[in-house]
Formats: sequence, structure tokens, C-alpha cells
Amino acid sequence: MQNINLIPLLTQAGLTEKEAKIYLAGIEIGAASIQDLAVQANIKRPTVYEIVENLEKKGLFSIVLQGKKKMFLAEQPERILALFKIREQAFAKSLPELNLLFQTGGNKPKVKFYEGSEGLEAMYWDTLESKKTILVYGNITEMWGAISQDFKKEYIKARVKKNLWSKCIVPNTPETLEYSKKDKEECRQMIFVPKENFSFQNEIDIYNDKVAIFSFPEKIGVIIESKKIAETQKMIFQLAWLGALQAT
Repeated sequence: MQNINLIPLLTQAGLTEKEAKIYLAGIEIGAASIQDLAVQANIKRPTVYEIVENLEKKGLFSIVLQGKKKMFLAEQPERILALFKIREQAFAKSLPELNLLFQTGGNKPKVKFYEGSEGLEAMYWDTLESKKTILVYGNITEMWGAISQDFKKEYIKARVKKNLWSKCIVPNTPETLEYSKKDKEECRQMIFVPKENFSFQNEIDIYNDKVAIFSFPEKIGVIIESKKIAETQKMIFQLAWLGALQAT
């Protein structure tokens, strides 16, 4: 009686369902004729010939002679592990090409949406992958309504550990002025703009080829991954930074 629970395992190794059934039949009854295998696996005899031939090519069956009779013997199950390794090696060779395809995505921007405080926190963690200074438009006062100070401290600690700086344009609220006192130790540079004219209710972080937009009142966010969009946003940020410097 075949153990049908093993069939999915064998198909994952690259066997067809019928090949899996014939192999299981072979290891259950030992040296067998085509007729024996056909009966045990409940597969028509003409089909079994072709299947056994394929299994021979995969190194899972061998031919033995008992007198003048040709018999077929299933090889040890360790051969299945070898098939897994072959598939793994083949996948590993294709991985660089797959990664390139994933990154380019037909050169279309990738967009990911996030919801709730946990979603916004996940977006912040993603910014830690930045290879250069993170460019930020933000509002400290609005942020505290959606992100806990405990999380923000944990995030800043992780960013400082990586010596990853942030460059921020923020409205000059009392909370922001207090927050700026730790700029140097927290790897941050801030420039203030009048809160009356620039009371941001969300935050935009620009890093790598990504633009992360946090909407704190709605507790939703989106990360757009596009080299062209990120490059343009970086230029706009630098323009805004220069303008803010001239205004101070």
C-alpha cells in the first residue's frame, strides 16, 4: 500500500505524480518487473515502461538481471536529496537574473501601501536601508499622534548605530525646537520653516530609489520605489532646503 503523503514530497524534488508512484512502488517491493510495478502503482503497464525509463535517466532506478529476466530496482531515497540539491543549485544560478528582474520590474514604479501604526513603523524600518542621508519633510507634533515615542526612540537608536544621518525640513513648533536639541547626538540636521505657512500634516522621506509618504492623521502610508521619481524628489528637496536657508 503506497504512502500517498510522500507523493507531494517527491513531486517537489522534480518527479511527476506518476513517477512518484512508480518510485514508491519500487522501494516498497524491491526488484520488480514492469507488471509488478504497474499493479502496485495502479498504472497501466504501457505507461510504466516510459516512466521507468525516465526514472533510470534521473538515477532513481537501475536494471538487474534475475536469471534471464530483466528486473527494475529502485535506488536509495538519498538520490531524492540529490535531486533537491540539483534544483537548488539551478535556482541559485538563476537568482541574480531573477533579482534583476525583480528590481527593474519592467522599469515600472513599485508601490506598497501600509496601514495603522504598525504599518507606519514598518515604513520607518525600511528607511534604515538607506545608503546615504535620508531627506525628510516632517512635523514632529503630527508624528506623535500616530507613532509612539518609545518606537521613535528605538528607531533613532538603530539609525544612530548605523551612523545614518537625516536631513529634515520641519515647521518651527515648540515640540520641534525641543526635539532639535539632540540633533547632533541623534545624527540629524534640521532646518525650520514658519509653521503658519508650512504646517505639514504628513511626512515624506526620500532615500535610495524610494519615496515614503506618511499620512499621520489617517495612519496610512505608501512607499514608491522608482529611481526617476526619487531623483526628482531629491532635487526638489535640495531646492527647498536652499530656499529655507536663504529665508533664515
